[in-house]
Amino acid sequence: MRLKHRELRDKAVQYGGGQCQLCGYKKCVSALEFHHRNPLEKDFNPSRGYKLRWAALKAELDKCVLVCANCHREIHAGVVQLA
Repeated sequence: MRLKHRELRDKAVQYGGGQCQLCGYKKCVSALEFHHRNPLEKDFNPSRGYKLRWAALKAELDKCVLVCANCHREIHAGVVQLA
C-alpha cells in the first residue's frame, strides 16, 4: 500500500466516524468498510477511489456509512438494517 493511499484511507475512515456505525468496532482500520446507503446512487467503490482527489472521494463517502466487515456482511445478508 502506498503511503498516499494509506493517508487517504485513514482520512476517509476518520471522515466516516472512525468506527463501525453499527457496533462501534475500531480495533483494525483494515476491517472497516464503506457501505452505500442507496446502491442506485453509487458512482464508484470508495476502496477503489483513492487515486482521486479528496473532494471526489468525499462526495462518494457522503453516500456511505462506515461499518466493520462483519456488520457489512450482515447488512447484505439482511440480518441487520441501517436506521
